Amino acid sequence: MPRAPALPRQAFAHFNSHQTRWNDNDQFGHLYNVVYFELFDNAMNNWLIERGMLDPNGPDPIPVVAEAGCSYLREVSYPDIVEIGMRITHMGRSSFKIGLGMFRQGEDQAAAQAEFTLVFVTPNGHKPCPPPDHYRAELEKLVVPEAG
Repeated sequence: MPRAPALPRQAFAHFNSHQTRWNDNDQFGHLYNVVYFELFDNAMNNWLIERGMLDPNGPDPIPVVAEAGCSYLREVSYPDIVEIGMRITHMGRSSFKIGLGMFRQGEDQAAAQAEFTLVFVTPNGHKPCPPPDHYRAELEKLVVPEAG
């Protein structure tokens, strides 16, 4: 299967920064592969929390991860500061796909790319359901029109 090319910064709608830590590196001097997922998950969840979309004790539906994958394109290691870009790649009735790109600070091409599929579920019973309209409006802010 052909590998997806590294995406540029302009392919993403929102960014946040994260400092890597000494213990994130493995014996080969780059980030453990699970750390990439932790950084992507942290960036995504912070964005959702800041917009009121991830309150497991609240009355509204919450998004849960149904699938995740990552492509490692270039090494990242401590003490790199990474910038995580986010974009919505698909919106369904009760689910959405969020694309994430990890960039070393100041670089234009992603060092790693991930895609998470999230499904909104009811707070009690965790059954799939559509998100409230104000959630959908926030998610649509992460849609990046295709170039060209």
